[in-house]
Amino acid sequence: MPDTVLLPDEGRRSTVAEFTDWTTDRTLGRAWLLDPCRPTTYPTDGQRVRFRTVSREGPEAFDARQLGVYPTPEAAAEVLAGFRRVLAACRTGQLDGGARWTWVTADVPDLGDDGFLAASTVVAPEYASDGARIAVTRAGSAVFLAHATGEYYTAEIDDGAQAVREVARRFLDSV
Repeated sequence: MPDTVLLPDEGRRSTVAEFTDWTTDRTLGRAWLLDPCRPTTYPTDGQRVRFRTVSREGPEAFDARQLGVYPTPEAAAEVLAGFRRVLAACRTGQLDGGARWTWVTADVPDLGDDGFLAASTVVAPEYASDGARIAVTRAGSAVFLAHATGEYYTAEIDDGAQAVREVARRFLDSV
């Protein structure tokens, strides 16, 4: 996959004052935004050939797209397998301050060579609930992740999850 392929929304300017413009970060060692174990590390990160994160921020929200390119489709498939293992191992948990998290997932067989959706919620007594909606897809040796964080009150595959799924479809349509 050529490095010139733009990720969905990459380079776009914000159309609303509350959100920043989309920015691109090409730091090879940057962490995946799928972080169910808080913190989560993935052994496959060291195999990346290229990595890019495109993101924007707004009030109570963070949206991002990440693309990891690996030397082989098998290495990329292991990335998704690792994501699934971590999501199963850290489906629920609690931070030192008492905040509790929950993750749910759903496989999406028609999303690239392999794909799934994940949704989380974090509930703490001292602040409003929030969570993430994530879509992950693999296309050959590339792994794409669409991420949205916001005020989610339950961990479910909902409209927010469908929205990041559509971002993943946009990526697949571009490659």
